[in-house]
Amino acid sequence: MVDVNAVALVSLLLGLACFAMGARLLKSAAAARRAARPDDPEFVLDPTREDPPDDEIDDDDLERGFMLLVFGGLCLLFAAISF
Repeated sequence: MVDVNAVALVSLLLGLACFAMGARLLKSAAAARRAARPDDPEFVLDPTREDPPDDEIDDDDLERGFMLLVFGGLCLLFAAISF
């Protein structure tokens, strides 16, 4: 049986959590940008609406999502090394 130490387990779980949150942030930012474009052919919210949504598009989400993906990759690398 494989003996998994606590450091490897914590860094594996932390890496997977960072990947999940980073992907969700990047996906949300991309969806908000698509919804804010009234000329988008895939404008599925309400094509008869005149104004784009009033949602704030935060550029920090893009940076935060990218950094979470990088941090998640580093955590998974550390978990692989500590096995």
